[in-house]
Amino acid sequence: KTTILLFLLGVGFGGDDGGFEHPFENDALRVPTLDTSGGALIRDVTIHDAVNPAHVGDILVRRGIIESIGDDLEAPDGVLVIDGSGKHIAPGAIDTHSHLAIERGINEATLSITADCNISNVINADDVGLYRALAGGVTVIQPLHGSANAIGGRSEVLELKWHRTADELRFPDAPQGIKFALGENVKQSNWGPHDRFPGTRPGVERVFARAFRRAQEYESEWESYRTARDRGEDPVPPRRDIRLDVLVGIMHGDVLVNSHCYRADEILMLLRTAERFGFRIQVLQHVLEGYKVAYEIAEHGAGTSTFSDWWAYKQEAYDAIPQNAALLDEAGVVSTINSDSDELIRHLYHEAGKSVRYAGMDPVRALRLCTLNGAIQLGIDDRVGSIEEGKLANLVLMDGDPFSVYTRVEWTMVDGEIQFQRRDAFGLDAEPAPVRDLKEGPLPAYEGTGGPITAIVGGTLHPVTSEAIEGGTLILEGNRIAAIGKDLPVPADARVIDASGKDVWPGMIALSTPIGLTEIDSVRGTQDQSEMGGNQPDLRVASSIHAASAHIGVARTNGITRSQTVPGGSGPFQGQSAVLRLAGDTWEEMLQVDRDMLHIRFPAVGNRAEKKEEPEAVREMARMLDDAREYGRLVEEAASDGTTPPPFDSRLEALVPYARGEKHVGIHADNAQTILFALKFIEEQGLDAVLYGVREGWKVAGAIARAGVPVVVGPVLSVPRSEFDPYDAAYSNPAVLARAGVHVAIMANDGANTRNTPFHAGFASAFGLPREEALRSVTYYAAEVLGLESQLGSLAPGKLADVVITRGDLLETTTPVDAVFIDGALQDVKNRQTRLYERYRDRLHRLEAE
Repeated sequence: KTTILLFLLGVGFGGDDGGFEHPFENDALRVPTLDTSGGALIRDVTIHDAVNPAHVGDILVRRGIIESIGDDLEAPDGVLVIDGSGKHIAPGAIDTHSHLAIERGINEATLSITADCNISNVINADDVGLYRALAGGVTVIQPLHGSANAIGGRSEVLELKWHRTADELRFPDAPQGIKFALGENVKQSNWGPHDRFPGTRPGVERVFARAFRRAQEYESEWESYRTARDRGEDPVPPRRDIRLDVLVGIMHGDVLVNSHCYRADEILMLLRTAERFGFRIQVLQHVLEGYKVAYEIAEHGAGTSTFSDWWAYKQEAYDAIPQNAALLDEAGVVSTINSDSDELIRHLYHEAGKSVRYAGMDPVRALRLCTLNGAIQLGIDDRVGSIEEGKLANLVLMDGDPFSVYTRVEWTMVDGEIQFQRRDAFGLDAEPAPVRDLKEGPLPAYEGTGGPITAIVGGTLHPVTSEAIEGGTLILEGNRIAAIGKDLPVPADARVIDASGKDVWPGMIALSTPIGLTEIDSVRGTQDQSEMGGNQPDLRVASSIHAASAHIGVARTNGITRSQTVPGGSGPFQGQSAVLRLAGDTWEEMLQVDRDMLHIRFPAVGNRAEKKEEPEAVREMARMLDDAREYGRLVEEAASDGTTPPPFDSRLEALVPYARGEKHVGIHADNAQTILFALKFIEEQGLDAVLYGVREGWKVAGAIARAGVPVVVGPVLSVPRSEFDPYDAAYSNPAVLARAGVHVAIMANDGANTRNTPFHAGFASAFGLPREEALRSVTYYAAEVLGLESQLGSLAPGKLADVVITRGDLLETTTPVDAVFIDGALQDVKNRQTRLYERYRDRLHRLEAE
């Protein structure tokens, strides 16, 4: 029966199981085995209560309520005792902006005002995303209407309980909310032709002004009716209007406004409009330029709920900064981090932890960004949001600090009942991925460059290919590493950088990025990554790199020193990438390797396809490679014997070295069946290939290992591709591949947030990839993929001096980067976003002092 089920799920084909049984996950397997019956005593656990600094103690839960917190508590008869030694416990995360449980039903886009719509009517309690959110420690969400309307539909507050009815999920007596929206979505700026008012920001303001003026009239009409009726008259009642009823409720404070917004100008407009009509905005959602008007938001009394670091996906998101939540909190605003994403909701604690990294936020206040502050915004903070006596037992047990990228959720409790319990579907706890026996080959003897000398002293050096050196010395000369070790003599003329108490690493390498080719996703004029017209193998990205792109500084600030910038397009043959140093004023100064790799987007084939025949596009690719080999032969023959060469063909000329297996080919394939076809194609064509993406590599790990093809996995931070895939399939994918013997590098595959590359590697480590391998996956192994391991990827004499100095683990969410060297030159770790932060933080302090 298992074999049949796996076949139906599309994970059993090919007989490639990588040496273990293909795991799957259905509702029966999602049922926790730990039964608390509403009560438990959790002993000796590190408590992160969102009120005080973390401390070790006991928590007694009875009848779904936190009854006592203290030391050496006694367990009443019949109460389960849980040993929390070495574990951490936190309040359940709260997401004030989610679209879970309402998939495909979030937008009523026909009108500018749809306040009569109610999300409560369409709650899907069987959405597997709810279970996956519980796996990330989320216990309460607010599913919101979409942002197509200036005044959208009403919202709901849900307490996550797996496999219950919609009514059982509704949070009792939570205040009613409603969704407003401003900006590009309401204007339908990126929707193509449309004729629905409004189409401008002034038009959006008029929607609110007209609507609430009419609501005032409507309320006055009803007041006149009731007054006349009380006098004994028999007046005709006004026509009941559900939309206007809701608007009146807003003005009375009975319906709380959550408004999608971005730009500072429209934020101020909404605050002033609300004040004009006598109500307060409860929460400004997204509010990516909120930091620019933090003083005014605090003065109004609105809360804010923002992304941790998303930006540049459209014009109005271009000024977003990762310090937004922290600066708003500093202004006195009740600030939160939200998801608006089925994936991001699975690691809200880490998203909140980024405020520690980027803004030095106090950890307790940072934890409130995804716990207590969300409860305050939803009006339920008397019952949830912190670990305090008398509150609901919405608790999350973890195997490490909530902010650590290496931490996993062990179980999630809601109202005293375990709703999620981790199961090791891949057997990685029992059989983790091995640490690859890595010894660097001989490097060229270092003979000195005669350039300026820098000595980094006193820090813990992490060569990556060998053991860490505490209190070591790293000497840079010109653009190279001259020496590494302990107690090395420091040249008299060296610039000395004291790294005591800090960590020193090789720079990270970001693979398969759009850096330099894209700026703002929704603005076509800033997009140069995806070409049209089918196969374009001769396309090269190097000459079009925008050296002044803000993305370069943002990535560099997080310790990324090199990028492989890749093309995209409409055909399988998408063009040739380039390896860039993330420093330089022109593309020529940035360019390290031109045409380093040909990239092929392999034609996708569904796992459940009835026929497993190769698509015609694959056969066309094979013909084109054959033509290229023949073209190359004829050109060389003509050159040797003086005959007439074939007519020049730019595409075939570009393909020749790749078709012959002389240069690397990057083949992008995600799902299992497509990967299998890609492996077959690589073998038949004799390509020197690297697989990119490989999101379902865990399903065919054995086949990849036998083919001996290295992989670049990413994004790791992504949702499983099938309802029946284990909740941690994407997170465990690198470890499963590595355990099968596949050489694994990791990429973020996130255009605007290439800077999050280290967090993708860290998450892979939390789910089975050894920490050494996770670190190498974005340093040495990434260099191997590019064929540059003799120059980059580790700290060794003779290598290029790409060096990063941090205050902690390079892959950790909360670790700040203090210094970055590229080719031995110290870089400015500030960027466009840090400068915006400094400017508007100064504004806040100036206004507060006036």
